[in-house]
Amino acid sequence: MPGRGQAILGAMSARLRLAVPAIAAALGLLASGCGTRMSEDEVRAGVQTGPVEIAPESLEQLRSAGSAPVAAPAASDPGGATAPAAVGSTPGGPAAPAAQPGEVQVDAAVPTAARGSAPASARSAACTGREAPLPIGQIGSFSGVMGPITASGRTALAVWVKHVNASGGLACHPVTLYVMDDGMDPSRGAAAVGTLATQHKVQALVSLWAPLSIPAMRSAIERYRLPVVGGDSVMPDWYQHPLLFPQGAGLNGAVAGALRQAVDAGFTKIGMLYCVETPLCAGVQDVVSKYAEQMGAKLVYSSPVSLTQTDFTAQCQNAKNAGVQSFGMGVDGSTITRVVRSCAALGYRPQLISGAMLVSAAQANDPGMRQNTLSVSTPNAPWMLTENAGQKEFAAALDRYAPGTPRDAVSLASWAAAQLFVVAIENLGDATRTAPITSESILTGLGRVKNETLDGLAPPITFSPGQKSAHEHNCVYYALLTERGWEAPRGNKYVCF
Repeated sequence: MPGRGQAILGAMSARLRLAVPAIAAALGLLASGCGTRMSEDEVRAGVQTGPVEIAPESLEQLRSAGSAPVAAPAASDPGGATAPAAVGSTPGGPAAPAAQPGEVQVDAAVPTAARGSAPASARSAACTGREAPLPIGQIGSFSGVMGPITASGRTALAVWVKHVNASGGLACHPVTLYVMDDGMDPSRGAAAVGTLATQHKVQALVSLWAPLSIPAMRSAIERYRLPVVGGDSVMPDWYQHPLLFPQGAGLNGAVAGALRQAVDAGFTKIGMLYCVETPLCAGVQDVVSKYAEQMGAKLVYSSPVSLTQTDFTAQCQNAKNAGVQSFGMGVDGSTITRVVRSCAALGYRPQLISGAMLVSAAQANDPGMRQNTLSVSTPNAPWMLTENAGQKEFAAALDRYAPGTPRDAVSLASWAAAQLFVVAIENLGDATRTAPITSESILTGLGRVKNETLDGLAPPITFSPGQKSAHEHNCVYYALLTERGWEAPRGNKYVCF
């Protein structure tokens, strides 16, 4: 895809002129050039759970992104949601506002059962089927250079809405989801918060995938006092703000975990490549250098590179001469594959270090990257396993409502964020069945989260009532890409730093 790759790199360079923290730049720059394809049907129907209107450029970006389409369950599927309602209507509840261009509306289904609720015989008296829908919002960079790696987070949340509504909604309230694309523009992200709060009356933002926009969103989140439940979790804002509630570790944990795995495998001489398009890229190197020293490794080589660079022979030769055993990559995903090819031409195949949520399905299939091996860490349980209750529920729902869609770190993190939201509602007790669920009540439920593992999807999560910010626990899981594909070297055991 040379033509498309050059276009993406050009767009990336323009976007990275934004004066945002190094962590945000790192995520944007490491974004894959190829990823999971979302078919036109999936984009226009929100995994067949509701009507969609989306900007043409966003639709084209999603349509051309990568691999597997999403299908809806057969009409005869007794557990599937009802047919999509017309825009602006919600079965069994008051009319919902119409979706605006650039956003996705996933309407609620009629509740039939409830996760963690009483048996159906006892439930029938409590749930009337006319409970008010619970509107929630999602904001993500679903178009532009980040679209390929964030798309699966959007799909996973849409699948979760279908899954939870088919099981009765939350505390008898069917969930309505509004999704907005910020196009990697912080001002659009901030405006989206206002739109969701004022036009759609959302009571929480769930599973955010817009790291470049989170700093700009903060004032709007505070103005409307919206709890933000889970998402990319890499920006420092997640651990500095009272209304943000991450479902996993942040950037420090991700870097430390990936390095620790490489060092434990005997790779103690570390190299680093980082982009020149913005000085913010160098911030990633600072984190790598910090943790490498703590873990008994040494950063023996580092070099700036360009994202438009096609050949890395000089960098590969210099790294080889320096004895680099494992290469950290502060560049985008397509650049990583070009680095691998250049090094292989010299007979040099260093092990690679990156982040789990920055590696697309297409990249994971690259034979060169698999031969080198790639160590990553992830804030939530390994997505390729189905060993615990949380992983099994996630895999079963994705297979049922989006068959053919590969699981990845982003989709599982998005699902974990939604499950954290479920726990917050469950913490409020049965009173929520007869009263509207509000932002304030959700904050109350989040403040009661204690040692919550989300059925095995996360290390223990604890929040406090009225907390100033979430605690950054830096506990992560290992994943390793080899010629056999993705593996979990420690299974579902997490490591804390």
